[in-house]
Amino acid sequence: MKNVESKRDGMFELLTTLKSEPNDEFAQEIVHHLSMLKTELKHYFPDVTCAFIANPFSVDPADLLVGTGEQEELIDIQADEGAKTKHKECFPINFWVSMASSYQTLARHAVPQLQIFSSTWECEQGFSAMLTIKSKSRNRLAVPGHDFRCAVSKVMPRIDQLVEKKQMQPSH
Repeated sequence: MKNVESKRDGMFELLTTLKSEPNDEFAQEIVHHLSMLKTELKHYFPDVTCAFIANPFSVDPADLLVGTGEQEELIDIQADEGAKTKHKECFPINFWVSMASSYQTLARHAVPQLQIFSSTWECEQGFSAMLTIKSKSRNRLAVPGHDFRCAVSKVMPRIDQLVEKKQMQPSH
């Protein structure tokens, strides 16, 4: 939410494609929705502790369990200037994957918790795509094979290249 308020919106891919900067009212609406999302996530996932996962540099090591190695690694990572720079430059999942070899205990807890949400989102995206494909207007079609794969793929089709290779009208 702090990133939105300070107009650092790189994590919102579609927002960065707008031709004009979002105004303050729009930013406040995004912050409101993120706050609601945070509340909902805490309701559905109360046992997920993400204080050090989101920002390991703002957590007091005394808040972590003693004897697990987490406190020591948190103290080490907070003193690591390279880790601070890396944390500012990338998403949390990328940060923890890159820190996995140096801070194994913290990364071992962080990575699985961060992966929960991306896989859930992808599952929801798949169900939405299937609902669109298998709607009443398309119920006469056979079982979708390639349609579903294309709908959930992140690969952009190169239609221009395909069209260039085809002859518009066959010669007689």
